[in-house]
Amino acid sequence: MRDLGAGASMTELVSGARADGRDVVVVTAGATVGQSLDWFAESLDLPEWFGRNLDALADCLHDFAEEEAQEGTEGRVLVWDRVALFKVVDPEGYDGIRSVLLEVEDEHPSLAVVVVDR
Repeated sequence: MRDLGAGASMTELVSGARADGRDVVVVTAGATVGQSLDWFAESLDLPEWFGRNLDALADCLHDFAEEEAQEGTEGRVLVWDRVALFKVVDPEGYDGIRSVLLEVEDEHPSLAVVVVDR
């Protein structure tokens, strides 16, 4: 997992990953766990059965990581953007989602996770 600060350029991050042959998905953090899970559901087009809890997020992210990336790409980069407010408002919720992302990334070498703290 890569952690980037407020000065990170999303344009450079996305274009660099694509130049490396990777598919990129950006998920914006909400101010709460519920909002953040809603953004994951929307950004990743998660199935209707997604239960909007950390266990369901882990299940869906494992499925996401196991799907084939877009044709012509070699893996995926999941960018979790704008986490700064979430870290302050709900540090426990932030840590929970972060631990899910770490677990999924550890188990799926074709998935790279980047967290942007701004």
